[in-house]
Amino acid sequence: MKENQKKIEEQQKKMAEERLQMIEDQMKIEQERNKLKKKEEKRAKQEQKKILGKDKSRPKLSFSLNSNPDGF
Repeated sequence: MKENQKKIEEQQKKMAEERLQMIEDQMKIEQERNKLKKKEEKRAKQEQKKILGKDKSRPKLSFSLNSNPDGF
């Protein structure tokens, strides 16, 4: 009887350890996913800034309407 109870306790302990390991793995995966999501959002914001020309990230265009030497 005591032997069976000991086996059951050991099995429960092992299952609890496995469950804890699974939870830790899930947390690591979630953290990595969040990190990638933030990185992607940052990249998208930088692209938007370039498109909109904010933070002087896009060079200014300059042109003039000088007359051509040919007269055209």
